[in-house]
Amino acid sequence: MAEKEVNTIAHLLEVEQKATELTSQAQIDADKKIAAAKSQADSEFKLQYEKIVSECEKSYGEKCSALDSKRDSELSSYKNTISASSIDKAAFNSFLDSLLFA
Repeated sequence: MAEKEVNTIAHLLEVEQKATELTSQAQIDADKKIAAAKSQADSEFKLQYEKIVSECEKSYGEKCSALDSKRDSELSSYKNTISASSIDKAAFNSFLDSLLFA
């Protein structure tokens, strides 16, 4: 009877060893799948991120150009208005006299 018990225990130990090997291999396979999925997700994220950044940079450049043009136009208009206005030195001197010597 002892031999049967020893054989049964040995068989159970073999089954346990095989189960350990199966779970170990399953863990290795799962790790590989997870790594592949992470790599793919990172790649897709990078592509989408670069697309969004590119669109934002393009929009920023366009807005800067539009604002530069508007600024130049307004500055030119202001300079033309100032250049076209007449200078009345007598009125200016009179104004200063009223402020300084009043």
